[in-house]
This record gives sequence, structure tokens and C-alpha cells, in this order.
Amino acid sequence: MYRILAIDDTSFFLRVLEDMLSEYYEVFTTVSGEIAFRYMEQIRPDLILLDLAMPKIDGWQIMKQLKTRPDCSDIPVIFITSQTDKAIEAECLKMGAYDFISKPVVKEVLLCRVRRALDTKDSNRQLKRKLEQKTKELETISLASVNAIAALIDARDNYTKGHSERVARYSVLIGENMNWCNEEIRRLYEIALLHDVGKVGVPDEILLKTTELTAEEKEIMKTHTVIGGDILKDISTVRDLELGARYHHERFDGKGYPEGLMGAQIPLLARIICVADSFDAMSSNRCYRPKLDPEVIKKELLRGSGKQFDPEVVWAFLKTWEDLPVMGEKKQSRV
Repeated sequence: MYRILAIDDTSFFLRVLEDMLSEYYEVFTTVSGEIAFRYMEQIRPDLILLDLAMPKIDGWQIMKQLKTRPDCSDIPVIFITSQTDKAIEAECLKMGAYDFISKPVVKEVLLCRVRRALDTKDSNRQLKRKLEQKTKELETISLASVNAIAALIDARDNYTKGHSERVARYSVLIGENMNWCNEEIRRLYEIALLHDVGKVGVPDEILLKTTELTAEEKEIMKTHTVIGGDILKDISTVRDLELGARYHHERFDGKGYPEGLMGAQIPLLARIICVADSFDAMSSNRCYRPKLDPEVIKKELLRGSGKQFDPEVVWAFLKTWEDLPVMGEKKQSRV
């Protein structure tokens, strides 16, 4: 049974409301806003009937408080008042009231307005659930697409197979150690997963070359950051998706590419991916060298702190160093 909370400073009128509604609804009444909010700390009503002119806290103030409280802001409110001024009615509706009823109240009118308000609330609730379900479905599809693209990128080179996934996982680890929320962690994962998408525009003879690149070839290789950023810039399903691809080779000291950004000018998520990407490059076998010893990698990260890498990001990564796969263990993440 729906719960209705009626707030009015006249006890007699509250009894009238209760007589009109109690056959169909569970009705609670109170003569003040203070008591009403104490009640709502225990039980959440489905609808509020609210008088305007009351001592201490009037209906306007109660309405404002309701709209600022996340646990109450979606409860429909119907003002019931002896004031018949149309300007006041309009102001009530502007504040977010569902309806406005003038006293004296006609039972049939009251029941009709209450029923309509509750039906609308139920419809909105169902629409919200459907929207949340569709959003989750789209997120699942989006993540599956991102994984597929990342796999295609890595498949071009046996030596870097799984690189994008590992960089995404290491980025997540850093984000967790920096106390990022779950939503931002998931976004970071997807952005990191596509950090090398621009390599689709790099010729195989350069991407897969087993000897040192020439100066000209290095410049071509560097273009993968701009290509990646341009590919991702118009995709809106993941906010800032392009930033990881475009800026993960910027350096904290300003000597990176493609724009030579320095320090905080570099998006934080790109600074995180930079450390994760460098770690995976050093801890994986490559066509030009075998993977490095963990202690050597740690020294390189510390040596690059403040130069190539953001010191805070390096610290966050090393915070759980012993949990990394290269140390023989795998850390569970929130992604």
C-alpha cells in the first residue's frame, strides 16, 4: 500500500485528509516540517501533501529542503492550501511541485490528483529502470567493441600481443592506488585499452622492424599518437577517449610528443597510461630485446620520476609493486 505523508499545522484538516484517503492508502500526518523530516529518516513516503502557511518552517522552506536532499528529491509533492492566487500556484509548480489543490478540498478531486501523481511516479520509475538497463547494455557493447579493436591492434605483432590489455590493467592498478572511484576506474580502463589504436596507421615495415629505427622512421612511428587521437576524438560513448591515445607519450619534463606538454598540462589519465605503457614495454619480451629484471625496471621508473613520469603516478604504481604479475602474483581489480 502506498504511503502518503500529510503536513499541515491544522490538526482538524489532517483528520479530514486521513478520512478521505485512509481507505486506499497508508496515511501519516504531522503538524510541522521538523517532525516530517524526522519521520522521513525512518520511512520514505510515496507522496507528500503539503500546506503552505505554517509557523517556523513553512511549505516553501520544506519544499526547498526536499529538493536538496537526494533521498527525498523525487518524492512528488502536492500543495494543499487556502491560498488561491494563481501567481502562488505558478510559483509552487516552478519549485517542482507535482500539483496544487485549493481548500476546501473535494474528496473526489483529491483522490483523482493523488492517483495521477502516484501513477506518474510509477511510470517514471519504470522508465528509469529501463534506461539504466539500456545504459548497462550499451556499456557492455561498448566495452566488447573496445576489446575487439585492442585485440586487432596487438595481433599485428606477436611480440606485443596482449600489450593493450596489460597496459589497461596496470593503469587500473594505478587508478585504484590513487583512490579513483569505480566509474573513473572503468573509464580509465577503456581509454588505456585503446592507447595504441593509432598504430593502425603505421606501416608494418616500421612497426615490426627488428633493428633500430632511422630518424625518419621514428618520426613516422610518433605519428601514431596523433592518428589515434583523431580516430577516437568523435566517439562520445566514453568521455575523453582520445586523450590516452594522443598524449601517452608526453613527458613530465615537457620533452615528449606530440605537443611537448609539461607536468599538469598532460591529462592525468595520459600520465597514468605513460607509466603503465613503459612498465609493460620493459617487462615484456620485444623483438629488439628480452624483458628486463623487475629490480632494473623499478630503478628505471624511479630514475624517470619527475622527468619522463609524473612522480605521484610512479609512487602510486610502486605502492603495490609486490602484487604485480612480474612478482609472481596477480592483483584483483575493480574492473
